[in-house]
Amino acid sequence: MSKIDQYLELDNYTLRFRDKGKGNTVLLLHGYLESIETFETFANDLSRLARVITVDLPGHGLSELKTEKCSVDDMADAVDALASHLKLEKINIAGHSMGGYVALAYADKYVEKLESFCLFHSSPNPDTEEKKANRKKEIELVRNGKKGLICKTSIPNTFSNRNLEKFAHEIDRITEIACKTSENGIIAALEAMMNRPDRNHVVKALDMPKVSIIGKMDNFIPFQVAGQIAKENNLTPFVLQTSGHMGFIEQRQECLREIFRIIYEC
Repeated sequence: MSKIDQYLELDNYTLRFRDKGKGNTVLLLHGYLESIETFETFANDLSRLARVITVDLPGHGLSELKTEKCSVDDMADAVDALASHLKLEKINIAGHSMGGYVALAYADKYVEKLESFCLFHSSPNPDTEEKKANRKKEIELVRNGKKGLICKTSIPNTFSNRNLEKFAHEIDRITEIACKTSENGIIAALEAMMNRPDRNHVVKALDMPKVSIIGKMDNFIPFQVAGQIAKENNLTPFVLQTSGHMGFIEQRQECLREIFRIIYEC
């Protein structure tokens, strides 16, 4: 456990978080099967010019989930409790994948606290029926003791197919993080994502700098779909030409420059 880890006790969760750097505040929200450590290198680089808050979402990493269920709105409330604890008045929020769903819920409920908004390989669309069916299958696999199979299948698919060899070490590292996620945390997250509402109207209404970071080779969100979402919601698209779903690793420097631009130039 890192010496910079801090914890916040809430009624339904124990949140682990890190607070590093000085400047405009950036809150990074990780994705499904991820944790603070997934963002570690990116957050450290970002903290050279900004104050960076990272947090294990409930049921992930070392954040304890004390209930069976936890919606994306519940996660957003937990994030707001952390923001209040840290006395953050204005936040630049960036949510990766599932973290984007939490960021959307946060923008829906606490928009007055936001300075800028970034969807990081994420979408305001609700799950399709096909996607819901796939999440239900994953839940059954977890309940049948096959969590490891999900992690070892899912994590490599988050990278562009052409980057699998280049980032083999990172894939192994993130797979290890994923495998440490608790079974109840995985099931709660899958149910939360499956039941989240359509929030296109939330993005469209945001009156602030708002960006969608898009991987041209994303295996989860087709490039054309991501571009259409950005266009319909007046999101500024930032396209990573050689990235899949993990641009902050696959094209870290480009993502750093874009986040700095959002928080300091917009």
